[in-house]
Amino acid sequence: MTTPSALSPEQSPEQSRDGSPGPDAEQERAQEPAPGRDEATDLTPAESAVEPVAEPAVTEPADAEPAVVERTEDELRTLLGLGPVGAVMPLAVRARGWIVTGVVGVIAALLRLIGLNHPKTLMFDEIYYVKDAYSLWHLGYEGSWAPNSDAAFATGDFSGLSKEAAYIVHPQLGKWLIGAGMEIFGPASPFGWRFMPAVAGILTVMLLARLTMRLTRSPLLAGLAGLLLAIDGVALTESRIGLLDVFIGFFATLSLYCLVRDREWSRARLARKMAGTGPGARAPHATIRPWLLAAGIALGLTCSIKWSGLYLVAVGGIAVVIWDTLALRRVSARAWFLEGTVAQGVSDFLQAVPVVVVVYVGCWWSWFTHLGAFKHGWTAEQLKQGLPVPAPWLSRYVGDSTFQKINDFIAYHQQMYEFHVGLDSPHTYQSKPSGWLLQTRPTSFFWEDKALVPQTCGSGDCIQAITSIGNIVIWWSAVVALAAVVIIGVKNRDWRAWVPLIGYLGLYVPWFQYRDRTIFTFYTVAFVPCVVLVLVLALGMGSGLLSPLPGSASADAQMKALQRRQIGPGIRPWRGMGARFLGFGPQFARTPVWTPPVEETDPGMYRINTALTDIDDDLEPGIPLTKPRADAAQARAYDELTGYAGPSSSNATRPAGSSGGTPQLVGRRRPWAFLSKWTMAPTWQIRTEGICLIIVVTLLACAATAFWWPIWTGRTVSRSFWVAHMLLSSWI
Repeated sequence: MTTPSALSPEQSPEQSRDGSPGPDAEQERAQEPAPGRDEATDLTPAESAVEPVAEPAVTEPADAEPAVVERTEDELRTLLGLGPVGAVMPLAVRARGWIVTGVVGVIAALLRLIGLNHPKTLMFDEIYYVKDAYSLWHLGYEGSWAPNSDAAFATGDFSGLSKEAAYIVHPQLGKWLIGAGMEIFGPASPFGWRFMPAVAGILTVMLLARLTMRLTRSPLLAGLAGLLLAIDGVALTESRIGLLDVFIGFFATLSLYCLVRDREWSRARLARKMAGTGPGARAPHATIRPWLLAAGIALGLTCSIKWSGLYLVAVGGIAVVIWDTLALRRVSARAWFLEGTVAQGVSDFLQAVPVVVVVYVGCWWSWFTHLGAFKHGWTAEQLKQGLPVPAPWLSRYVGDSTFQKINDFIAYHQQMYEFHVGLDSPHTYQSKPSGWLLQTRPTSFFWEDKALVPQTCGSGDCIQAITSIGNIVIWWSAVVALAAVVIIGVKNRDWRAWVPLIGYLGLYVPWFQYRDRTIFTFYTVAFVPCVVLVLVLALGMGSGLLSPLPGSASADAQMKALQRRQIGPGIRPWRGMGARFLGFGPQFARTPVWTPPVEETDPGMYRINTALTDIDDDLEPGIPLTKPRADAAQARAYDELTGYAGPSSSNATRPAGSSGGTPQLVGRRRPWAFLSKWTMAPTWQIRTEGICLIIVVTLLACAATAFWWPIWTGRTVSRSFWVAHMLLSSWI
């Protein structure tokens, strides 16, 4: 065993600048006596093998250029956080991923569709959006309604609609979608008003499960994410009412999914194009990226529901440019910063932003084709009176009719913007964004008049109310999880943590700038999938179900510990300081100093075992971990560690150290071996306390759902029952 060098572990005195032994080291090695018998018996089989006699070092001319080290596609994929070429999840894992997606979809459907026609009256902002949806499908634009038309509309009397255009402050797509359900089930059916929002809620649950599966490669975590979203109070209540915001949640989640797929696609292409090159090679030219185009479409649809989607466009675009730039940096591309921010950034902009604009404008097709819609004719009146119009220069390029429509359209949007930023009318249930994550002021959507409530609750004082109280187990746990995910994501540079944070930054943080505007907690339905995803990622990290990313510092550190027998089958996995304080197990230091090999004798008891193979990547000869693809056995262990080599049980019978000193799994059955088909993480990494925490959070969330179900769905309850469910005074 050698002694750690006081110099940098990357270069000892006997090494040249490129890491190879210098001439002096060769001479010293030739003068050393042959090892004795006792010394030879301590060598591993790989070390005791006869080595060929080293050839004399050849001195290269001083002006000779250093040889370019060509990198393989697998090496580049590892640097980019991808698995090896052709790595796919086992069929059993993929099948379970789709099974849990279907199961949570069924759960979401049952919770959203059962009793959807209650109440039979228009509630909250249904009085706007449902009637506008009917008008769109029958006039082609939003018409004006006579006063007190709400009750008549609920009974099927639509005579209050006139052809006079109404001033509407939101785009049309969401109302077209609500109207589609009314066309299927009839405009007088409350089920028809709320059917499409319910479908959007169901699809969001299933889409979040697929997004989580893509990020974690774990059917268990995918099912957990879908289940928690299915039983959340905000997501549930707004899937059962004819509002627009649930559509934002769906299209925003779709946008995040497309951005994740684009990241994978673009990085795989980068590795393929740069295979066989060395550091400093020029990056490949930009190309059409299908998933980025799909993200542009999804973001355009998000903006076509409400303008709040514009912030998600900005944050998503910044994330794409940052990811592309960092990818070029990881592969040491020439002029990586300029290539990423300028060349690739311009390409990203041209592929996404124009698509967003085209989709958004296209969703106003009905407004353009119906001259009776609001603001049509405004430009003609302005010109007749000699007043200015928004874009007078367009008259030189388009016809008069088109010129007037475009200026009418721009003026309409200016008026909409002034309304949104100037809305300050007080409302009983308005709330500030600072309290949204803690659900301090949920929105009351419905409160039935006491005279119309059937007195069937047994107390003589029965009520019907719908309040969008979020599942507090999920929301309050997610506040703690948010801090953990931010810290771990930044510390470990784990890009998966930034996927839900894009949603927070694009759909939550911008509301803080509108301190004086009338806003509500129910806007959180747009990013509630990100709230759930943050919680699931934190639980996955805490339980060991989330494998480290290939090429990350965490993966390299764990690979070193795996070779030193600090972690692995039969040894408790790494734990943090908090877990150590609570007595769950040790956390081995991440330092280049040699640590003696240890084994666990009893739960929580460890001892040094010199019989275990001692491999120190910095001090002993072997394959450097900076190139985990350099050796087949080491690559296999690395893939298993990062979750790209199939279930870890596949090598359960292979003895330790049988592959050139690379640690393999042993035959002893592990406590969580049955989860090998439900996660791609090595089962020996799973922490029992983390699984217990997942079980506790899930059970408490389900109990909260049963507790608040009557309040979320407007069941007939006694007043005392309702008061008992208002845990905070601010909920009343």
